[in-house]
Amino acid sequence: MTDTTPSQGKASRPKVKPTIARIRVAARKVFYTKGFFPASVEEIAEKAGVSRATVYLYYRSKDEMLLDLMRQDLEYQLEIYAELVTVKRLSLSSVRKWIVRLRGEQEERRNSLNLFWAGANLQTDILDPVYRHHDNIIATLGRRFPGFDLDALPRDEREPQRIKCYMMLFMIEGTTVQITEGGPGPNVKMAIDHLARTLLHFLQHGEVMTSPPE
Repeated sequence: MTDTTPSQGKASRPKVKPTIARIRVAARKVFYTKGFFPASVEEIAEKAGVSRATVYLYYRSKDEMLLDLMRQDLEYQLEIYAELVTVKRLSLSSVRKWIVRLRGEQEERRNSLNLFWAGANLQTDILDPVYRHHDNIIATLGRRFPGFDLDALPRDEREPQRIKCYMMLFMIEGTTVQITEGGPGPNVKMAIDHLARTLLHFLQHGEVMTSPPE
């Protein structure tokens, strides 16, 4: 996978310096093929065509490099969730189309999941961005959809609704990441159809229904 971002966000983002972009691409290639823990800074530097000292100008440690790549993935996923906010006409068809797009991007970035497994084994604050990620998604979707708009609720109702939001996000992640075409799990098309109905109902009403109306 290359170090790319969706076209929607390019205009508003500062340009990434060529050297750090090369290091990021090299780090992904090394981490994906060899794994995070066996990989070395020397290997990443060689793959990027820079010196070890140059790598340390941008990253104090391999852990910090992992954190940066994880942050990139989370930011990219958040951009895809933001696309749902811009859908002109909310319908079962448009929600399903968005889910298919999210699933396609998750499939393209499947190797990135290994970064998160590696991060989960580090006893540092490297997972803080992961913990904040779902709340960022909720805040983004809450700009348009009542089901995710926690700020509109009385203070004592926010945490119960936040839990429901998390449940909905976990359902989205489980369907788009864990259910694979041709695998032993559920039928992909049926799973996406069911998820689309469930998500549409949640966006409009803020309730997770396992069998929403057809």
